Amino acid sequence: GVPLYNVNHMLGFFSVFNSDALKNVTLYKGSFPARFGGRLSSVVDVHMKDGDDKKIRGSLGIGLISSKLQLEGPILKERTPFDVSLRRTYFDLLLQPIVRANAGNEGISSAGYYFYDVNAKVTHKLSHRDKLYLSMYMGDDAIYLKSANESTVYAGNNTPGGMASVVTVKEHRKVNWNWGNAITALRWNRILNNKLFVNTTASFTRYRSSLGNSQGEGENDSGLTYRSGIRDWTLKTDFEYMPAAMHDIKFGAAYTYHAFSPDVTSMKFRGGEVIEQPVDTVIGSPRVYAHETAAYLEDDFSVSRLWKINLGLHLSSFHVQNKNYFSLQPRISTRLLLTDDLSVKAGYAYMNQYIHMLSSSMVSFPTDLWVPTTKNILPMRSHQYAAGVFYSLRNIADFSVEGYYKTMDNLLEYKEGASFMGVSANWEEKVSVGRGVAYGIELLAQRSFGNTTG
Repeated sequence: GVPLYNVNHMLGFFSVFNSDALKNVTLYKGSFPARFGGRLSSVVDVHMKDGDDKKIRGSLGIGLISSKLQLEGPILKERTPFDVSLRRTYFDLLLQPIVRANAGNEGISSAGYYFYDVNAKVTHKLSHRDKLYLSMYMGDDAIYLKSANESTVYAGNNTPGGMASVVTVKEHRKVNWNWGNAITALRWNRILNNKLFVNTTASFTRYRSSLGNSQGEGENDSGLTYRSGIRDWTLKTDFEYMPAAMHDIKFGAAYTYHAFSPDVTSMKFRGGEVIEQPVDTVIGSPRVYAHETAAYLEDDFSVSRLWKINLGLHLSSFHVQNKNYFSLQPRISTRLLLTDDLSVKAGYAYMNQYIHMLSSSMVSFPTDLWVPTTKNILPMRSHQYAAGVFYSLRNIADFSVEGYYKTMDNLLEYKEGASFMGVSANWEEKVSVGRGVAYGIELLAQRSFGNTTG
């Protein structure tokens, strides 16, 4: 229930989601239910394990480049279980002797890359109607390099016939590049009656990327640091009402306070032969603060045994720089059973997204900037249509063919020649706005049961 702004480790080769900590994962890529907003693309809905409330157990996995540990059990038996999962790569530690042996004249003492993540969840049963859930995630990627080069400097002598003195200078250099997420959420689940229950959630999300390059040590250090990030504080309430066995109604509201630091560059240069006066300054885009509110109503019901419909409406607003944006987004999806094994599905969704991602590469890099809608930049919006045929070959596999067509407006990308790091006073000066179209056909065969899956 809490957004993650960076979902990749190692430039996309690893997911930030440690499978040991997960209870279930649901992917929505066509017919978006009304409870999901603020996205144009797919939604990956991830739920973490609650933990075993009867006995302590765990698992340990040791790999060539990473290891992981998972532990779960009761704090209070049958009342307060916990689940903790840890993971870290250590390939960088194993490579240190090789790095130093091949450093040559560069004087590299250490260099490498690693990532880690921590998942934790505690569940507490207050009563037979009330439960509290406290969950957190923290994960980082890091690239680092430390070196110390010795160079010889010949200092001249101004006296006639004077001899030049030889001075050995040691230059220290550090490169640190860190990026990652930290989230925490406190959720209160209450069963109001046998047909209605409510979830109230307070959460915090932080994503940041920091790239630093410095020389020297102590008071003589000089360098450049580039930072970007986003922080969200969210409060939301979700109701679910089930008036009948084949009828499910969901509704709720949410408020999010956003704090954006799109791109900030810190420069620090100490005095010397080149710079007579110390320089210590910060340049870049100003921080942007925004208020996002949303409300939704979603009705999932069966017209008959063969025909099922999901109707929804999502209302959202975004207040930024004294400007308000409003959006009313209808959603509909339907499924018709032709036989017990064959069905057809179709759906339409109108989506708005108030947060843009500026990417300088087709690969997921930490230089990707999350930037907000502003008084000059409009929110993205899309219309998506999807339809497909789904067939289940009993006890063997499931098959589907699905087509989609999607139009998108107010998409951002860097202007030709612009980059994430530059001297521009504001990121808004570096971007172009355009339209997009996406369409295609997806064919899927999957087996999700039995001893062999794939």
